[in-house]
Amino acid sequence: MISAHAFLITAVLLAPPMLPAQTGETPTAVATRFVDAMRVAQWDSMAALMHPEALRHLRELLTPVLESPAAADARQQLFGFRDPRQAARLSDAEVFGALMRATIASDPATLDALKSATLETLGEVPEGRDTVHVVYRLTLELSGIRMSRMDVMTLRRYHGTWRGLLKGDVSALAALLRRTFTE
Repeated sequence: MISAHAFLITAVLLAPPMLPAQTGETPTAVATRFVDAMRVAQWDSMAALMHPEALRHLRELLTPVLESPAAADARQQLFGFRDPRQAARLSDAEVFGALMRATIASDPATLDALKSATLETLGEVPEGRDTVHVVYRLTLELSGIRMSRMDVMTLRRYHGTWRGLLKGDVSALAALLRRTFTE
């Protein structure tokens, strides 16, 4: 199950060590930094490149898994801890980092595939003044098979730079988990 989650998250989401926000950097530069951080498993750096509203929304979507007593096994698998009180102590960025760490870092094949990931940016599509969609091709090697996927990373302006938003697939996955632990 973790392998499927890890692949889904890497396909859905789009810096080496944590770099400060660069005022005026382009959406493409932020998307590239995000993938670079993903390649070297720097989950905190990835979280820093996400829009705070997106991180808060992710946490809200995952609240049933984070808080439900019945979700201890799922919490362990998805976040790396069982105690719901630990979730309450985490910031939104730390929830994102814990999710990435537990689902991707626990799968050596996915981690190796990420190390091989390359990003080829094909362009930026603006949507209004504060949102841009970066169209890219992500190529990686998984178990000796080279795969390439076209995708889009949506970013919103934030304090003079750009930060990533969640994709619909992440919201759908979180909604499924929410339904599982609230019904």
